[in-house]
Parts: sequence; structure tokens; C-alpha cells
Amino acid sequence: MAVWPYTTQRWQRLRRMKLQVNPLCEPCLKQKRIEPAVAVDHIVPVKAPGGQAFPALDWLMSCCASCHNRKTRGEQLGKELPIRGCDVHGYPLDPRHPWWKGSPLREHH
Repeated sequence: MAVWPYTTQRWQRLRRMKLQVNPLCEPCLKQKRIEPAVAVDHIVPVKAPGGQAFPALDWLMSCCASCHNRKTRGEQLGKELPIRGCDVHGYPLDPRHPWWKGSPLREHH
């Protein structure tokens, strides 16, 4: 069930504006994947210290459903969940993956 501020017209306008400016999933773009964004997420959660219900667009992130669900679930668990999968070369997508520690490719990836 949606709760404040997501039920307000102000949020709906802000959400539409963010999706117009950034129509692709921002976390996926960092991983060199192209996915359409369907959700807008607060980078700093509303209930977190410093969180704002209606922040500037730079404090919002356009996300595909998968990335939005992963971020939200991580927040609920109190930790950042790993990014799963590999790129076209077989390298882990998550820069925190243990494989990257000490890898000479880390700086070039």
C-alpha cells in the first residue's frame, strides 16, 4: 500500500519529471546495461537522517523494477545487497565481489 509522500500529486509530478530526464535505469547504466526505468527511488531514504520527501532531481534515482526492489530489500535488511551476474567478458558486475580484490583488471573495468 502506498503511503505519504508517494500518494501526493507533488510526488507524482516529481516522479514524472525524473523519468523524463532519466528514462533509463541508472544502476543498470553503471553496469553497462540498458533497461527502461519504471520507478523513482530516493537515494537517501525519506526516513533516514537527511532524507527529504521531495528532494532535487539529483537526489532521486531512476530504476528498473529489479534494481528498485533490490535497493528497497537491502534497506529493509539494513545492508547493501550484492549485484548479481557477469558482464560480457565474464567479470563480476559487483565491484565489491571478492574476485576483484587484487585483480589487475580492477582499475580498467
